Amino acid sequence: MPTINIVIAESDAMLTSLYRKMIEAVTGYTVTGTAADEAGLLSVLRRMDEDETNLVLLDIAILGDEGADAFLAIRSEFPRTDFIVLSSEKSPMAVRKAICSGAFDYLIKPFEWRRLAKAIEAYGEYCARLVNRSGPWRQEDLDRLLGFRMRIGAGKGVAPKGYQEGILARLVTLLRRSARPISAAEAGKMLGISRTSARRYLELLADQGEVKSELKLSAVGRPAKLYSLEEARCQKETQSTDRD
Repeated sequence: MPTINIVIAESDAMLTSLYRKMIEAVTGYTVTGTAADEAGLLSVLRRMDEDETNLVLLDIAILGDEGADAFLAIRSEFPRTDFIVLSSEKSPMAVRKAICSGAFDYLIKPFEWRRLAKAIEAYGEYCARLVNRSGPWRQEDLDRLLGFRMRIGAGKGVAPKGYQEGILARLVTLLRRSARPISAAEAGKMLGISRTSARRYLELLADQGEVKSELKLSAVGRPAKLYSLEEARCQKETQSTDRD
């Protein structure tokens, strides 16, 4: 997959630093610029070739009171650049305007790190499939590209095609018994499967709301992604055990 170039447009310097760490911890993604206000964002985008900037993480608040209109104007000037909007605005109209203006995703602040990571990963997969496609599209492939498969496919607790119920159940048991959040590498070692497979299953459980993830930042090295059972699931498991 070609490198995904990302510009971070965020007024909070600490958040910008955290976003950068998270992005550059993942192979295939790099931060090519940052901006703290609208003028800075326009300067960065105009200075770079449009093909050099795939994605902008945009805190829409930096665009001022007329953020929705400013966003539409920026989208019109840079139609080949995609945006993930970060906003504390929850009103239906605000969300609708952003989506209709072409936002790839919309994250309501404050959001979990896992949600931002999923958005960025989804964008990378979207780009790879869109750019590398040579033959005509089939509807099921297009649905998968646009993210509909997970939404309208199997419900909670049912393993989608390509996943084994047994591994999912063993992972839930492992997380329930763990005294602390664990990494995909640790889970894979304990279950006798690869780190990649463990991560794929853990991310499925996270998508289904069974598991939550967090990034553990360190002064050196890449942030570590750790997984734990959602609190509601833990309470449910505990109540079930008490009844037994």
